[in-house]
Amino acid sequence: MSAIIAIPAAPVTPAHSAGLPDTLPDQRDAFDHLIDANEAQIVMLLERDLIDPELARRLAIALADYAEAESAPGAERNAGYLVLEAALTEEIGPDASNLHLGRSRNDLGAATNRMALRQDVLQVAAALHEVRKTLHELAGQHVTTVMPGFTHAVQAQPTTLAHFLLAFDAGLGRDAERLQQAYARLNRSPLGAAAITTSGFALDRQRLAYLLAFDGLVENSYDAIVVSTADSKVEIATALSLSAISVGRLAQDLLFQYDDPAPAIVLAESAAGRSSIMPQKRNPSMIEMLRVLASEVVGDAHKATVYVHNTPLHEVRDSRKYLFDVVHDVSLDAEAMYEQLGLVLTSLEFRVDALRERVDQDYSTMTELADALYRDARVPFRDGYRFASALTTFGRERSLRPADISYEQAASVYADVLDGGQLPLSEARFKASLDAAAVVAGRAGRGGPQPAEVRRMLDEASAGNTLFRRWIDEQRQLVEDRRAELDRLFSGLLEQ
Repeated sequence: MSAIIAIPAAPVTPAHSAGLPDTLPDQRDAFDHLIDANEAQIVMLLERDLIDPELARRLAIALADYAEAESAPGAERNAGYLVLEAALTEEIGPDASNLHLGRSRNDLGAATNRMALRQDVLQVAAALHEVRKTLHELAGQHVTTVMPGFTHAVQAQPTTLAHFLLAFDAGLGRDAERLQQAYARLNRSPLGAAAITTSGFALDRQRLAYLLAFDGLVENSYDAIVVSTADSKVEIATALSLSAISVGRLAQDLLFQYDDPAPAIVLAESAAGRSSIMPQKRNPSMIEMLRVLASEVVGDAHKATVYVHNTPLHEVRDSRKYLFDVVHDVSLDAEAMYEQLGLVLTSLEFRVDALRERVDQDYSTMTELADALYRDARVPFRDGYRFASALTTFGRERSLRPADISYEQAASVYADVLDGGQLPLSEARFKASLDAAAVVAGRAGRGGPQPAEVRRMLDEASAGNTLFRRWIDEQRQLVEDRRAELDRLFSGLLEQ
């Protein structure tokens, strides 16, 4: 028996529904994003000569004082701009409102939403990278582990556990691509769009985008406030929903076979739940929790679509605050889902002998028998198909496994089906065409379960996942570098 067994932690639950903090200690919250955006605004206004150096200095000092006071233990850390402006006005007077020249809460809120969501995307992406690493390690241990493949919930053809796992991983690879593509469209700055039409002040939109680590602008100012503020959020939720659909299907696949008294893939004893009354029960609660989390992602993502599908092309709260909150929840749920998936994968026990036994009990090698007849004797495929189908019926009616059918019995069936024809395969070739391991090893198509092809796909998937991690780190580093540059420029104002 080959098995991977781990003692798991408690099942993960959605952070927003479990009372856990919405951000990790090294993450920035909505208040931090508000402060960053206003630091960039002061720097840009001074560089464009829209405020004089003295006002820039006074604004910078007042903003720094406010940020420090609101970051003290027990402070509210209110992320509303008007609250901030009122505090600055109290400290330096009416000139504090000049901080808002050429700007609206519309473009400011749209920008800070994007700053928060790009952080969410990178956090979820990191969790996706980690669970793919786990999958690749698992697949690497089971390149030759034969298992049944299914279509229509019926055993269809033999494959390998690694082939199956890499099929699931291929979907996760597409999820990674979708997150990268969504991030590229998300990480665009709406700042300077003001309410919807920019303003009479020549704000340097590109400079604001640069200082806040955006990759460019949402150029059309109406789009920046009205159109893209909805689709950029829903795109993230949709990408994660697609991933959750695959994860939920995997969970369901694992749960299906639990009705077998001796399932071939089970949670280890240490990871299984227990009945309070039935001592024999070993419940797959951890897998059920995975399915719940996947459903949370799909459900909240659908809610995101519903929130905006019938809103007008106006700046409305549906597509700003409420949509942001929902998509943030989707991100938290997705991160928890990937963590739970990792726990499940490292807690599974694969009963290799039982997997092979399930294959050997059924007739999933019959396609190879028909193929062998064509390869060896040029028997037309449909004639070989008719023979293999009749042989299946013959064996099942007699409760025989394929390996139990004698060469003589097969020859007799062949003669009956093909009008007295002689079975043109040797006994050794006939038996080899029924052997699942030989069938798998003999696959010739690109992307098949043969070991060399599986190892190639595994290497490529692992390399792609490494590049995905590099992309995550590069995006995080870019944000940190731009923040450091902004801090240096802003600190210079404080020292004047």
